[in-house]
Amino acid sequence: MGFPSVYETEKNGSQTSNLYSYNRFPSNERQGEEIINHPKETNNLLKTEKDQKKKERKEEPSELDHTYVSDRVPQPFVQLVKCFFPEAKTIEEYWKMVKISAYQYLWENDPELILDVAIHSFKQLIRKLKLNSNIKNPFAYLYGILNHKFFILYDEELKEKYDLSDVEMVFSLGLNQSLTVQ
Repeated sequence: MGFPSVYETEKNGSQTSNLYSYNRFPSNERQGEEIINHPKETNNLLKTEKDQKKKERKEEPSELDHTYVSDRVPQPFVQLVKCFFPEAKTIEEYWKMVKISAYQYLWENDPELILDVAIHSFKQLIRKLKLNSNIKNPFAYLYGILNHKFFILYDEELKEKYDLSDVEMVFSLGLNQSLTVQ
């Protein structure tokens, strides 16, 4: 009485774990006496105080608005984007897409051109978001628009530099590639 009983459990012929069962002591209470109500759970005040302090510290940080955008982002771009996305982090992420795309097509040293292309591309993104709500990732969509616009500018610069028409450009690129493959 009052001692634990140990039962060995088996699975597929091998022992897995033991099951411990504690037997009850016989009740020495008299009939008619009031049973003292004990709380079902014990409270550890020290633990709850720590938990409360942790909850106070885990408050969600408030989002920073457009006034906290980095100085690297031009103000005309910030003024446009803040109308649709007021958080600083989002504005900076859109500008990061602009910088990556400009760098890819060798336009990183022309800030006026970058800003102009960025503003036009962002307006195109907003138009698409308003007309068609099935865009899953607006950052990627803006990046695609930027890549297309910077590629067109890059292509025009190459044509001017080498004074080639569209047909000559395609032919010379295609001919060079076919010669290198053979």
